[in-house]
Amino acid sequence: MDLGIAGKVALVTGGSHGIGRAISEDLGRNGCKVVVVARKQQWLDETVKAIRDEGGEAVSVSADLLDFSSYPRMVAEAEKAFGTTPDIAIYSPVGPPSGAFDDFKDEDFDKSYTAVVKGFANFVRAVAPGMKEKRWGRIVTIGSGHGKLPARLSTLHFSYVLANTNRPAALGLSRTIADELGPYGITVNTIPPGFIDTGENYKAFFEVCAAREGLTYEQFMERELKRIPMNRYGTPEEISGVCAFLCSQRAAYITGQYIVVDGGHMETYF
Repeated sequence: MDLGIAGKVALVTGGSHGIGRAISEDLGRNGCKVVVVARKQQWLDETVKAIRDEGGEAVSVSADLLDFSSYPRMVAEAEKAFGTTPDIAIYSPVGPPSGAFDDFKDEDFDKSYTAVVKGFANFVRAVAPGMKEKRWGRIVTIGSGHGKLPARLSTLHFSYVLANTNRPAALGLSRTIADELGPYGITVNTIPPGFIDTGENYKAFFEVCAAREGLTYEQFMERELKRIPMNRYGTPEEISGVCAFLCSQRAAYITGQYIVVDGGHMETYF
């Protein structure tokens, strides 16, 4: 399927590893000129090389998403490299850690809100003006299933108070922005992944969750696997494929949506 986005400039935060890297590479394969944003230069260099090795175009920007001044710089770097501001913008925030209410202080709530909500707001402020001018744009956030369905200790087996508090706020912001940008031909959608095997970061997160329950990582993951109807964990490419479609010309009438990719796991929460 021709997605109709060859030549579009795509800005991907968190684009050097896991889901973000898969999205960067998928957009590159579909002809996008990709601006890969992350902190670690080594991972950035590896991702840019992978895209170029497949015949794509890509540049990197090293930036901290908690530094709001970095967002206008990302856009400026995209324009410098490819002659125009981003047509496609993917926001993958720094996810909050797991933990119960008593584990966190006010500053922890503030940091999580800054990363998940205010970071996205500043990201949109940076990319939307150019999209409005072109009257075309695609914005996709990599969200969380807890934006609509709070994680419950009795079902998910670990507490996630920061995500339960801030993910719904980010989803509400995304839905509002979708309404406001729709008249300009700009779509805004959220993809909440389920259990996606992204390597070391994925393992580190669930090792903490397992330790809180007195389980080994293997015991914890074996138990969670039984709760997924498809009886396996997802891959980054299964998220990037959905993301690429939402960025396409074919998805021009899809906006303000929350498209869960989790192997049916969310349904088992009830």
